[in-house]
This record gives sequence, C-alpha cells and structure tokens, in this order.
Amino acid sequence: MPRQLILPKTNSKPVRFLFPLLFFLLGCSCVGWAVPETAPPAVPGHAQPLKLRMPDPAKLKALQEDKAFHYQQDLKPDLSAWERFWQRVGRYLNNVTAARSFNVFWKYFLYAFALGVTVFVVLKLLQVDLVGLFGRKAVPVALAYDTYRENIHEIDFAALIEEAEAQGDYRRAIRLHYLQTLKRLTDQGFIHWKPGKTNRSYVTEIRDHALRQSFAHVTGLFEYVWYGGSALDEAHFQTVRASFLTFTHTLRATA
Repeated sequence: MPRQLILPKTNSKPVRFLFPLLFFLLGCSCVGWAVPETAPPAVPGHAQPLKLRMPDPAKLKALQEDKAFHYQQDLKPDLSAWERFWQRVGRYLNNVTAARSFNVFWKYFLYAFALGVTVFVVLKLLQVDLVGLFGRKAVPVALAYDTYRENIHEIDFAALIEEAEAQGDYRRAIRLHYLQTLKRLTDQGFIHWKPGKTNRSYVTEIRDHALRQSFAHVTGLFEYVWYGGSALDEAHFQTVRASFLTFTHTLRATA
C-alpha cells in the first residue's frame, strides 16, 4: 500500500495580519511624499533692506529746547591770587605731613617739648631766676631820692643835673632832664602835672601834634634809659641830652 505524504499544518493567522500591515506602511510613505516642502523662516534683516526713519523735526527741536534734558556741570569761578597761594600751601603741607621724615620730626619734637616743660617746672619749683640765668640781669641802682613822690616844683634842676653829670651818674641826669621837661610843660599849660601820673598820660594831654610827637620821642628815650636797666656811657648820654635840648627849643618856639 503506497505511503501518503502528510504535510505539516501551518498557522495561517500571522500571514493573515501581515498584508494589512504592509498596506499601512505603504500608505504612510505615500502621504509623506505628497506633503510639499516648506521654506525656512526668513531671517530679519536679510530678507529685505532696513527702512531708515527720521525723527519728527518739530518734536526733536522741542526736546532740544527742554531744560530737563540739559545736563551741564557748574564751573567754579577762577580762584584769586590769595586763594591760589593758600591752595599751594595746603598741598605743600599735605605732602610734608605724608612724608615719613615728618613723623620722625614730630616724634622728637614732642620729646624735646616734654623735656623743656619738665626743666621749666623744676627750675620754677627751685625758685631759680631764669632771667639772670640766661641773660644779663640789670644792676640795681640806688636812687638818691624817691622818684615817685618827688615834687618837680621843689627841685633845683640846674644844681642836681650838674652834680649827676660830674659824678658820671648819667641815668640820674637823664631822669632829671625829663622831670625838668615836665615842669616846663606844666608851667606853659600844655599838661597838668600830678604825682603818680604815667608818662603816656602826659603825652596824650598835649594837643599840638608836632609838640606831642617830639615829647613822645624824648619820653621813649627816658623810659629806655631809666627802666631798661642798661648802663649808659658818656657818648650815649650826650646823644640823649641833645634830644632833650632840642625839645626845649621846640617848646620855646611853640610858646
């Protein structure tokens, strides 16, 4: 008995779904081919030239005349010569104080100042005469009479001046010449003499300008000789004496 060929059975379900899938893919590709290509968006400035727009002249002029848009800086007036001088001084002092050597100077200056104050306080506590220590001390001169209470109307000036000059007491002689001048001014009514009155008071009492200036000169000479405490030699005495004689002639001419 002949053999019968038996073929294996196949599953027909996958084949049945394969054809619809192929038709779907084919349709999608056809749709893609049918869509037209779109141009890329135009880039501004390249697609067309720029259009230049000019501002409105009337509006531009109004903005230019508006004070709110005027931005200016106030200029300072020129400095005077005096202000420029002090400005330079200020810059110089700033440069000096900024230097290192200046700080060193003030450091030692403060040290020296502190030392000087300390020495001064110690000398004062010890009651040291600073004038006599650092300078020439005036030699006290014994007066032959009380110069404060003397009465010019009771003095024999000629005799006392001759005596003082003979003894070489030139300071006393100048004192007598000045007192004699006060007596002559009093006798002629130019001043009012009074014991204890200051010499400057007599100067201000004289109304005549030229006479007042001449008397102020001899008053200054007398005060320098009498209160200065310095020795007066014969040569200087003759110079001062000549000034008193000149004033005496001026006084006589005024009278």
